[in-house]
Amino acid sequence: MRKLLPFLGLCVSVIHAADSLPAASSAAVAPAPDSVAQALASPAGQAPIAGRNLWRISLTTLAVSNALDVQSSWGKHELNSALASPSGNFGAQGAMLKLGFQGGLVGVEYLLTRHHPNPRLYKALSIINFGASVGIAGVAAHNYTVAPPGR
Repeated sequence: MRKLLPFLGLCVSVIHAADSLPAASSAAVAPAPDSVAQALASPAGQAPIAGRNLWRISLTTLAVSNALDVQSSWGKHELNSALASPSGNFGAQGAMLKLGFQGGLVGVEYLLTRHHPNPRLYKALSIINFGASVGIAGVAAHNYTVAPPGR
């Protein structure tokens, strides 16, 4: 747990730094939204589709849980041979594969929702993403209890 706190602190710092950046002075840039709800809202002229914001949040939780899993596995012995480096440890090769898997999933979901947006589809994809997030976060929590090699 002690290793997790600095990582979460870094995530919060990055988000806070991004929020405090000055807005671009170009006239073509839209004004900053006043709230998170406005930032997640549909573009002007489109009716909001129920479940879209929940789906977007589920994608965020999936990305965060994958980031935690990568951080908690780095340099440790990897049981999944597809993600292990030639030395048997988790490293850049495994991280890139995990990033590719997540990118592929997000891409497929985006293509599905782009042409057929409906509340039932958003709800189903959200359930899948939240379920995967819980599983991956559980693996990450376990990884924090495993000592790195040489200790």
